[in-house]
Amino acid sequence: MTLLTLVYLYLMTGRALTLLADSNWIAKLMGAGMLVFPLVAAWALYRELQFGLRSQRLISRAMAEGLNELQLELRPSGRATKESAEREFHRVKADFKDSWQDWLLLAEAYEAAGDRRRARAAMRQAITKSE
Repeated sequence: MTLLTLVYLYLMTGRALTLLADSNWIAKLMGAGMLVFPLVAAWALYRELQFGLRSQRLISRAMAEGLNELQLELRPSGRATKESAEREFHRVKADFKDSWQDWLLLAEAYEAAGDRRRARAAMRQAITKSE
């Protein structure tokens, strides 16, 4: 996805610069408007890569410190069963103390339960608390 986004940025920026070089003022406006898309895409790509790298560092740190993992029963596909995900989610919530370790476990519990939006929000909290 990163490579495709970079190709998109390159092609879109090239088209925008071509339009900006045109003598027609409408083409110049279109070129200026087209420069917005690559800027937004570059910003989003940077934020996603930064989130991924910070998450990975935090998980590595947790593993090095011996943080307890979730006890999940896995399906043959590797996904957690719904029952084990719910059980671990309730266990993590019951023992929650607002530390980065607890936020990390909560993120994993949300992910196991299939709630990716809350998992990412909890991971952001874990990253913030760890810094």
